[in-house]
Amino acid sequence: MRHITIRAALCALAITGCLIPASFAEEPAAVSATQTASEDSQPVDMTSALLRGLESTLPTVEQKVQQGDYAQAESRLRERQAQEAAYKEAQAKQAAQQKAAEEAAKKAAAKAAAEEAARKAKEPPSVSQRTASGLYQGTAAVNYDLDGSYTEQAYTSKKDDENALRVTYARIAITNSTISKTGGNSTSLQDTIDSGLNAAFLGTGNSGTDISTTKISSSAPNAIGAFSYGKSTFVRLTDSSVTTSGTGSAGVEVAGGGKLSAINTQVSTSGTNAPAINTGTNGGIITVEGGSYATTGADSPVIRAAGSVTSSKSSMTSAKAEAVRVIGTNAVILSQTAVDSTGAPYGVLMTSTSKEALSAGNAEFTMSGGSLTSHSGDGIVVTNTKATIHLTNNATITPKDGSNLLTVTANDGKRGWGYAGSNGGEADVFFDNTTLSGNISVDQYSRMNLILQNNSTFTGTINLTDNSAVTAKASEIRAAASADTSTDSDADTPSIPDVITRNRAEVVVGAGSTWNLTADAHISSLMCMGTINYNGHQIVLADGTVMTGAEETTAETEN
Repeated sequence: MRHITIRAALCALAITGCLIPASFAEEPAAVSATQTASEDSQPVDMTSALLRGLESTLPTVEQKVQQGDYAQAESRLRERQAQEAAYKEAQAKQAAQQKAAEEAAKKAAAKAAAEEAARKAKEPPSVSQRTASGLYQGTAAVNYDLDGSYTEQAYTSKKDDENALRVTYARIAITNSTISKTGGNSTSLQDTIDSGLNAAFLGTGNSGTDISTTKISSSAPNAIGAFSYGKSTFVRLTDSSVTTSGTGSAGVEVAGGGKLSAINTQVSTSGTNAPAINTGTNGGIITVEGGSYATTGADSPVIRAAGSVTSSKSSMTSAKAEAVRVIGTNAVILSQTAVDSTGAPYGVLMTSTSKEALSAGNAEFTMSGGSLTSHSGDGIVVTNTKATIHLTNNATITPKDGSNLLTVTANDGKRGWGYAGSNGGEADVFFDNTTLSGNISVDQYSRMNLILQNNSTFTGTINLTDNSAVTAKASEIRAAASADTSTDSDADTPSIPDVITRNRAEVVVGAGSTWNLTADAHISSLMCMGTINYNGHQIVLADGTVMTGAEETTAETEN
């Protein structure tokens, strides 16, 4: 009975893999051919063989059972199964944790990438995108920085702050090509004006570019057609065209001392605040010869000069602004140029945005031959600046009927041209070998010297006028400032200049020159070495002297 029990236990142990008899661990030393054949021919009863082997070791097994070596086999099996289940559960948990960690790492990496992109977007532009003075010029669809010649190319840009073509540190020739800016705005209007950001074409970095028989166009806002930046940068346009339609998109422009010339080139703009010819911050030089220049947008003069502009044998037309605006101490020289202005109360405006413009120096306007027609107002207006005006070689000026040939005046300050009452104009005017007709007006806040020389003829009158509108505005401004300072500290006191009354109109008629009066004149002084035809009128000087022509007009008469 005991052996049966042990046998059953051994069988169980054997089946569960807890016991493998040593007799089955080794192969028999020798097997006869008869045995092999017999075994091959008869199926082996593995259960019987196992039991026979186990019976040979029963005494030993019985002893171990009695000693308890196998008493815990079943419980050990269950323990092992439990351990395996726990191990699998731990593995699954670890895998889930690893997956979660990987997902978290991916999210963190994506967040870091987004933060880096945002940081780069906010950080200052790279050195390559800036001028030597630190101004931002953006990027370029095509940038040439090695000398070369290119023909029949198409350069385009649609992105913000991007030039369609840029030339840097190189000498480049472009022929029979197109340069177009069809999209993309400027993110910095100041850099647009100062350094050519977002222009269709930009020459910069001491480069030189010759562009011929090429069409340059811009339909984007704040996208100038052709721009030259920097003292040693030069751009030449020959037999080409520049067309812009966006707000703030000038035709051709220089800044930072850049130079640009246009020969037989057509430039037209249709956007607001879009001069055909513009000089930006720190000036530069633009020269044009032949060709046509036209603007149709509001506040878009043909020439806006914060630098030097020279024109020869060109045609200029402004539909909704003055034709020429000279700003600060800069110069415009026109030779045999036809200028037509509509939409502003003056054909030529000379002014400054400085609060102390009269101490800064002289603006200059020279017109040699050619014509200036102002359909909406005065021929030339000088305000809040010192100006030198040369009208020579039979230059003609035609103001609107009833308007002045020249007006020197203060203004109400609404456009930033100084403070009313202290922002009068000062003008030295030369008629040189020319014949001009019209009236001249100088208000009490201004001064003018008129010199007729080299056989010039002036037909018209000159008057010192009372500018009551500016007087009222000046009183209003200073009364408001006084009221504000009654409660404020000295540090907060507005700096508003005192009213300055000049009230001077001085005339010199040189030898061989003539003044034909068309009405009574009121001036401060007169020096005549030529001829004055009174035509029944009189000249009243500041000291009360009345001249009618009965006296010798070739003698010196001076207050």
